[in-house]
Amino acid sequence: MTVYADTPRWPRHGMLWGHLISDTSLEELHRVAARAGLPPRSFDLDHYDWPESARPGLVAAGVRFVGDGELTRILIASGLRIRLRDRPAARARRSAEHAAAIGLAEVPRDLIVGRLGHVDPLPDAGWAAPGAFRMTRERPAAPPSIEAHDERGRRAALALLARLDELSRRRGEEGFVGQVLVDPA
Repeated sequence: MTVYADTPRWPRHGMLWGHLISDTSLEELHRVAARAGLPPRSFDLDHYDWPESARPGLVAAGVRFVGDGELTRILIASGLRIRLRDRPAARARRSAEHAAAIGLAEVPRDLIVGRLGHVDPLPDAGWAAPGAFRMTRERPAAPPSIEAHDERGRRAALALLARLDELSRRRGEEGFVGQVLVDPA
């Protein structure tokens, strides 16, 4: 059982990012990522994204560094890989499961209840429908982070947050924690 990382070379948010995978199980991957100090939000279905600045923590956690091609081969051989073409369906299944677990009747394009994982980015204004938004809330009482291209999206995010808070409270929680992406298109 080993956890592997490649060299960060994918730009996003002004940083370069790499990938962290397990050759055995997601449970092992989550344990090592936590030991390395990676936030649960950086998990993406079958891997963690990690910035260059996280390298010392990964080294201390015993991660083995390999090239991009080798990392892909290891992930495929592990049986944990979710192919690029299968990722939308995997996200849709996850969203449906999370919506059902919280009691939300309508399933958003991408939904995560809890802190593990992240939803897709908000499409650029030219690609997103009016009213599209991406919302994140890290703690029940914290204000949400809302990305929206228009006021309609911001209002829709706040309305959905009120509904998610209500459903979370019915489950005995203080309020909603998680992420959601809604694109009415």
